[in-house]
Amino acid sequence: MRKIFLVEDNEDIREILELFLVSENYDVKSFATVGEFSERDIHITPDLYLFDVMLPDGSGVDLCRQVKQDKENNGIPVIIMSAHAHLVQMENMCQPDDFIAKPFDIDNVLTRIQNIIH
Repeated sequence: MRKIFLVEDNEDIREILELFLVSENYDVKSFATVGEFSERDIHITPDLYLFDVMLPDGSGVDLCRQVKQDKENNGIPVIIMSAHAHLVQMENMCQPDDFIAKPFDIDNVLTRIQNIIH
């Protein structure tokens, strides 16, 4: 089963994504803040990181940059989600593997995840 780490501060969006992805046979571990994500078990490596840009205690862009620089995460894709930023802005900051604009179509999110990790 493919594992996804999701960092999203909006509880409704986080729950919808988690429920939907679990129903599609993904193992999802979700975090509401950068702090929660930082306290994760670092010995568990996901198949995909899915980060919101604007978080209450930091930035998904910073998380993306950290993940991309960590040799333990070599080759693990990162998808950034945002209602305010654009892919061009993200590429200059952290080079995500994909960008999803909010609001999003849940089926489109699934397709993009499948394309990246399968």
